[in-house]
Amino acid sequence: MKKSNKRLSITLFLLSVLFIITACQPSTGNPTLGPTLPPNTPAPTNLPKPTPTSAPLKSLTICTAALPESLLPYHAEGMGGKANILSLIYEAPFIKDAGGLAPVILENVPDQANGDLVMVPVSVQAGQPVVDATGQLAVLKAGLMVRPAGCRDGDCVITWDGETPLEMDQMLVNYRLREDLTWSDGAPVGSGDSVFSFEIAQNAADIELQWIYDRTQAYADVDQWTVQWIGLPGFSNADLSRFFWKPLPSHLYQDGMDWESLLQDERVNTTPIGYGPFLVSEWEDGLLRLTRNPQYFRSDEGLPKLDQIVFRQVDGGAHNAREALQTGQCDVLDSSFNWAEAQDVVQEVQLIDGVALVVDQDDSWTQLVFGIQPADYDDFYNPQLDGRPDILGDARTRQAFMHCLDRESMYEDIFGDLGQVWQTYLPPQESQLGAERKIAYDPRRGAELLAQVGWFDHDGDPSTPLQAWTVPGVPIGTSLSLELLVSPYDFHQDLGAAIQNDLAQCGIGINMKTLPADALYASGPEGLLFGRQFDLALISWGQMPGGDCQYYQSWNMPSEENDWIGTNIAGLLNEAYDSACTEAVLALPDEVEGAVGESEEMFLKTLPAVPLFSMPKVMVLPASGCFKGEISTESDFFALILQFGIDEMRP
Repeated sequence: MKKSNKRLSITLFLLSVLFIITACQPSTGNPTLGPTLPPNTPAPTNLPKPTPTSAPLKSLTICTAALPESLLPYHAEGMGGKANILSLIYEAPFIKDAGGLAPVILENVPDQANGDLVMVPVSVQAGQPVVDATGQLAVLKAGLMVRPAGCRDGDCVITWDGETPLEMDQMLVNYRLREDLTWSDGAPVGSGDSVFSFEIAQNAADIELQWIYDRTQAYADVDQWTVQWIGLPGFSNADLSRFFWKPLPSHLYQDGMDWESLLQDERVNTTPIGYGPFLVSEWEDGLLRLTRNPQYFRSDEGLPKLDQIVFRQVDGGAHNAREALQTGQCDVLDSSFNWAEAQDVVQEVQLIDGVALVVDQDDSWTQLVFGIQPADYDDFYNPQLDGRPDILGDARTRQAFMHCLDRESMYEDIFGDLGQVWQTYLPPQESQLGAERKIAYDPRRGAELLAQVGWFDHDGDPSTPLQAWTVPGVPIGTSLSLELLVSPYDFHQDLGAAIQNDLAQCGIGINMKTLPADALYASGPEGLLFGRQFDLALISWGQMPGGDCQYYQSWNMPSEENDWIGTNIAGLLNEAYDSACTEAVLALPDEVEGAVGESEEMFLKTLPAVPLFSMPKVMVLPASGCFKGEISTESDFFALILQFGIDEMRP
């Protein structure tokens, strides 16, 4: 098997492409086979009965740029396409449903109403691991700011004196497995399998998993079907799917199994025993065949409707994938073909009859970061002595930059109609802000804000930068001219040029400087980004566990005090922003909508970076499907694929 390609480092935006086809009905069974007669031909008498034949397999071929090396869930290589395959072998605990969650392999979605999500007050002692009032891991000691039991926001935070008895809330979640789940070898799936998975995954090198482990006090089985997660005191979070570990077949490893041995075991790497709708029946170079799992708990409902799914590797990129689709070698093309860098092929695919695109996004987002507080300002700021005047210190200046950027046009010029811009640190479909609360393209408003701050057109020439006249902390006559750091990638070069042009229309001068990635992202204090020695920078961040607002919290600012380790390269220091972000990270399910909305508002008020967008991640599907659900992401498709009959999947 060929090693799978690394996932794209830059990602795309979700387009609401919903396939709700009403002109067809789900298949009701196999058609009766028999001879057909030409039109107007009298039916002969005593026709011989046709010989029974086997119905053809209901098969779907999904083409991918590369097959994974292993199907071990926690072996991180090639997790993009690999995650799609694994979702058919090991189903997820929940599926998105009407804006919420619906249980799949669990009896219910834990919440406070059904008692499977509770906040329990517990006594804590000095030296004990906790999560402090800022949402950070800490060891309890005198002087630590914490939320005592019953405290759900920053207004009731206390500073512990080290002596007064203290109780803090501890989040406890019960996950109740369905009792009719079985492994494909017939053994029952139980809570011990989930605990086994939890124990195995501790050895995996995965940042998000480590984030969860760091906040977990215990994960244990309560009974044969129930597993319980207990978090550190002071920690809570709304994303309950994070804290459940998909079961792995512990009955195969009664004598134990270490991580290195598991990496070589075919029973989890190449022919895994699963509990989902499909199982691996064949794996050879360039082809992976999944067939219906006869032990699947929904088989009495006639699910899955397909007999088999074939994953076929197509080499040669998007051009060859398009040809394979047109010649009938593929029914579906997944998102692994780097479609974003082959826009000509995307346009060709859009012209093919009987296909449609699903535009999804990955985990990273491109942004224009402001160097609000350079490292030179850490001791004190003297506008006469320090290297760069405090041009970006006023949030109104930063908001003016955002008003002056036509981000929609930038996106369309590069990617056409294959996505949306981000309005805050969240992707569009997750944002809680209404259109009236966003910072839209409005150069006139941008110019007004710059004038309010004290920037004026000194010479009446719109082609020259504005100058400071009454800008606090900025010497009179300072030109509104800044340096923009970009990488040599074509995407960043094109985007940088567009930013330069747009800002010039508002009297903002931009000098674009290209640096190789290793120099751009070098460690501080020498590195320009992590040493906080820049004006503007065009970068991409991957999503941070818990929420991307954390990137710009005060304590994440790289500095000499923390050995230049941190993500707040903007140097934003704002207590209200810090508090709003912490509220969003620690929110419970019934609190999250309001908390996230407030955090987004504070992001736009302080604006450490202008959110832009990410590159498209495109999937090509048959356009004739009678899908019962809304397919707007690649994960939606694989979560619902068991409900599709072949008549509903092909034109």
